[in-house]
Amino acid sequence: MKRLFLLFASLFALCDARSQELKLKESLSQNETSILERRISNKTFLQHTLNYAPLSYVSPPFLDVGNPKTAYILSADIMPQFVIGGEWMPIPIHLTPRFKARIFRNNLETNDTSLPVRTPSFMPGMTAHIPLQDYSKDTGKIKYASIAIFHHSNGQDGDEFNSDGRMNLYNGNFSTNYVEPAFHYRVRKFQSIGLTDCSDPEPNYSEYYFKLGMEKHFVTAEKLKSTYGDYRFNFTVNWIGVRNYCDMINNKQISSSYYREKHRIVFSSTFIAGNREGGLNDFNKRINVNINYNWRIPSSPNTALFLGTGYYGSDPYNIYYQQSYFFVHAGLSLGFFVTPNMIGLK
Repeated sequence: MKRLFLLFASLFALCDARSQELKLKESLSQNETSILERRISNKTFLQHTLNYAPLSYVSPPFLDVGNPKTAYILSADIMPQFVIGGEWMPIPIHLTPRFKARIFRNNLETNDTSLPVRTPSFMPGMTAHIPLQDYSKDTGKIKYASIAIFHHSNGQDGDEFNSDGRMNLYNGNFSTNYVEPAFHYRVRKFQSIGLTDCSDPEPNYSEYYFKLGMEKHFVTAEKLKSTYGDYRFNFTVNWIGVRNYCDMINNKQISSSYYREKHRIVFSSTFIAGNREGGLNDFNKRINVNINYNWRIPSSPNTALFLGTGYYGSDPYNIYYQQSYFFVHAGLSLGFFVTPNMIGLK
């Protein structure tokens, strides 16, 4: 009973706050209303840039398979977003201390013992997002650009190549930097009927997000320049299913309906251009493709289960870039999924 009382009290407070907000907007001048709308637009745009930021992932033991060193004990690509932005900042900035890590199984032939984390990728960087149009709820379309700059190294200082000419995967030095301008586009498609039991259902909808970017690498380790490739063209497509929900107790609706992402499919592809000697010049050594299905865990706003597959013509894990293989992986993905508990942010 106490819980129900607290819940109804919270809902009343929310409705009262919304009513006060509407009264305040009615009392503002046209110029003041314009400023208020701009602040709301800035805040909403910031939320969108987080929604479509790349997802982090963690694959538990033996759920990332296909690589030449057999299944990893664990693999992860972690991309936390520290954001500078908000109501007073039209161009939000993401600070991203990204890192990739793989725990290898013991293999005496390749000097992998004690379940090592061999040459992890450290990729700190930042991305500025620039809106190209005012956001419209009517069309559901968003266009924006971004400019990113990142460093990528593995924290090792051994020779890049072994005496036999092969890459030194044990402690070989890897270092590069890149800048990536990109174009982003998102369109929202509503369904005609909300598929919920709520008394006030709103239509479910799907979002289609596209990104096209070009990486220009610079200050790459001298001995790697002839094989790494200076340019990478990146293409990403997201299909995101968003559903309308409401809270129920004993088959009775106790809240207004709200939106939450249910699942998303992410397809990404990279083509490597530029000088690629050492047997890396063929097309199958220049193309990477990956597709993942992510199902958001209902009780969590930021965590999903994922299953994916793809092909690395050039493994993106630092000095392992000469490796090519098909892979399958699964585990947990993490990110800012669309409108988790964000009532009003549409």
